[in-house]
Amino acid sequence: MGGDSEPLRLEVPSSSEYVLIARLVVSHLGQVAGFGPEEIYDLKLAVTEAATNVIRHAAVESFEIQYRVLPGEIGITVSDAGGGFEVDECAPPSEGDGGFGLSVIRNLVDEMVIDSTAGGGTRLTMIRRAGASATASNG
Repeated sequence: MGGDSEPLRLEVPSSSEYVLIARLVVSHLGQVAGFGPEEIYDLKLAVTEAATNVIRHAAVESFEIQYRVLPGEIGITVSDAGGGFEVDECAPPSEGDGGFGLSVIRNLVDEMVIDSTAGGGTRLTMIRRAGASATASNG
């Protein structure tokens, strides 16, 4: 997969047993891109959190994960056609409420963008650069 390659698209049934497939794909692409084991682990965890958020909150039958390998980075976009939410109203979770997924993702990747509106679905884009320490730069 070169810099001009088309993204790899994976349609995932909205069920937790299929999250492993999304993890395996990002793990392989991380190896192809030359990422180290810790970077691949971070990508797998970020994809797991993003997919779990869709499964828990979007109320859809399936969703799409798009992977793109570029020179020195991997971009991942998780999209659903669910009810969406107002990003500005997404408050930090209270103790015991769950909802730490977006905070976890933010600490695992170098860039994270959420595009969502109530009633309009959600698109979460994550970028991780090879050799970057996402935890150190965001923490």
